[in-house]
Amino acid sequence: MLLVRKHWNSTWGDRRQELVFVGGSEMDEQAIRDALDASLHGSAITGVSKAHAKLHDPFPAWGRAA
Repeated sequence: MLLVRKHWNSTWGDRRQELVFVGGSEMDEQAIRDALDASLHGSAITGVSKAHAKLHDPFPAWGRAA
């Protein structure tokens, strides 16, 4: 519960996301990272392509309440 409180925002709540892979030493971490990176659409930093950036965003900007 302390981890949730540590990342809690009074406006947005808990927005923490984690992806966990459980396996043994035979797992190829770099191959997994490469596959996940290859699945990204748009900018690897923002995840948004130029076409998607032009779409209407129905959510309020970060730091402003709805």
